[in-house]
Amino acid sequence: MKSRSIIAVQEWPHESRRPAELVISQYGEPDEVSANELTWHRAAPWKRVVATQWFEHHNFPVPHVDCIECVIDYAVPTEKMTELAQFDGTIRVDRTAGELSVRCRSIASDTLKINLIHDIVTGRRTVEDARDYHVEEVLNAKRGKPTPYRDELRVPQQVDTKDPGEQVLTVEELHTIADTDDSLITPMALARRAAPRHP
Repeated sequence: MKSRSIIAVQEWPHESRRPAELVISQYGEPDEVSANELTWHRAAPWKRVVATQWFEHHNFPVPHVDCIECVIDYAVPTEKMTELAQFDGTIRVDRTAGELSVRCRSIASDTLKINLIHDIVTGRRTVEDARDYHVEEVLNAKRGKPTPYRDELRVPQQVDTKDPGEQVLTVEELHTIADTDDSLITPMALARRAAPRHP
């Protein structure tokens, strides 16, 4: 009898179906299954792994599709965010949740990217160095040569990475606003609750 996840991905396009099947073979049945998304929680070394039916075409360093997301707890300094955006377009930083994630075609590709992100954040590599090394490991994978950054996550585990930000209005000011114009508060709260997690 086929599992729920295997049945779900049978309807996916081939671009995202095969990568999802590889994650299933590596981590087993996901914790959450829907028609267009599979999610694994605490699939070591990741906080979360998400395989999606939808995908994006990505040309660096070679044309491929991005459909596998890996997430870790990681505090990215704000001054490094521009460099990370220059390094790769699939990087997502959620400063409030204290999470860092990337999307690519496989767990190995995500591992490579997050290791290089850590190198950029810690000053070990420049953006240019990281992009050059990214290409080198992709080529080495094709040649059957060692790929240490694809093989193992080398980022030390972080704790207390959440950044809830700073409240700028006092409790008294919030009560005054709520009492005088409820329309300023309610729609924003409803929008936040209704906002989709993924496109």
